Amino acid sequence: MTSLPEHIAIIIEKQLKGLQSSAEMKVLEEWRAATAEHELFYQQVLKLWEESGAILQEPVFDAQQAWHKLDLALRHGKDETVPAPQPKIRFMVRVLLAACLTGILFLAGWMFLKKDTGLLHLEANANKQLTLPDGSMVMLREGASISFPKKFNKKERAVILRGDAYFDVQPDKDRPFRVQTLRANLEVIGTSFLVNSNQQYDRLVVTIGKVAFINREATAERHIVSASEAAVLDKSGFNMQEVKDSNYLSWQTGILQFDNTPIDRVAAELADHYTRYIQPDSILLERPELYAITARFEKQPLEQVLDELKLLVNIRYRKQQDTIILFKP
Repeated sequence: MTSLPEHIAIIIEKQLKGLQSSAEMKVLEEWRAATAEHELFYQQVLKLWEESGAILQEPVFDAQQAWHKLDLALRHGKDETVPAPQPKIRFMVRVLLAACLTGILFLAGWMFLKKDTGLLHLEANANKQLTLPDGSMVMLREGASISFPKKFNKKERAVILRGDAYFDVQPDKDRPFRVQTLRANLEVIGTSFLVNSNQQYDRLVVTIGKVAFINREATAERHIVSASEAAVLDKSGFNMQEVKDSNYLSWQTGILQFDNTPIDRVAAELADHYTRYIQPDSILLERPELYAITARFEKQPLEQVLDELKLLVNIRYRKQQDTIILFKP
């Protein structure tokens, strides 16, 4: 992993404050020109700095409240009655950002570089959109990671994914686009699709085009998944599914839509969206279709959604350790 040398961090900090000397700028320019990784690192720092300025200039931004929250967080909640400092808010925030470059990059979930493999590696600490070297777009879900070369070769465009991501791939008939997950290889030419990859299963949902879904442990197991289709690969093999809603993108949109959906499926969708363990009890699972849900939830907290389910189908919920159990009273 490439780290930022202390003297370079100091120079960049001075540059962001407008305090750099010509000699320091020469050192910085030489460091940037040394490798493509250095230049990429530098450009992302500038981008984050510029975005921080744009946010601070938004008229809806309550600088006093935001500063107070930040101050409380830095002091870990100590002495919460101390009023927030008011003058020069924008200047102080931007100086704070400049003085904490490493922290900015960490909080943004941006890139660190692997020289031993020649790959760029990104871990998303929040939902993150990026553009790959060929112009393809990837939206990473919080907690996901992706590795890819700084420049794709002439034969293929290959990336390694862990977690959930949505891909919008640029067409290139001469260079297939390949995604490697824990247990599968995905091959496309130009399409849009979603991948959920975790320790239990790989799930592929195709929105546009077609994707070859290949079991890495048994390459003869190969399925072509078309638009509006989904496939799940787990220890038992492949399971093909029809896509009836857009809930697979709820982590991007914040919207969950159910249309006469059985309670077991609703519980699974809620569990995935809120990253909580949610399951119906054995009585509900005997006839889940009797407790079907028709509803739309948009960026609502889980407790509010559960309360609405109580009204819709007269069920209750209880917390049992780290699991939420749905049951019939």
